[in-house]
Amino acid sequence: MALAALATLAALLVTVGYTLLCLVSPFGPCRRCEGTGNHISWRDKRRAANGTPRKPKRRSIRKPCRRCKGTGARLRIGRRIHNHARRLHADGTR
Repeated sequence: MALAALATLAALLVTVGYTLLCLVSPFGPCRRCEGTGNHISWRDKRRAANGTPRKPKRRSIRKPCRRCKGTGARLRIGRRIHNHARRLHADGTR
């Protein structure tokens, strides 16, 4: 019984913490471009066996990231859920 209560309390704390994070900072860094807004082609990211970067055969091509549209930020999943629920409630009460 005590283990179940502890697990429930831990899950509740994680949920409340993530909710507060989404309220304070609704945007997080983009995972694809790592928050830079530019995406480097995968060929230029290759590494040699010892971990040192390979010399690119041509200049690195930096393009705006398609996932975040070059902003470097993305809307967190919790904030998307909140926005959807709020929009659904507003549409249902009109």
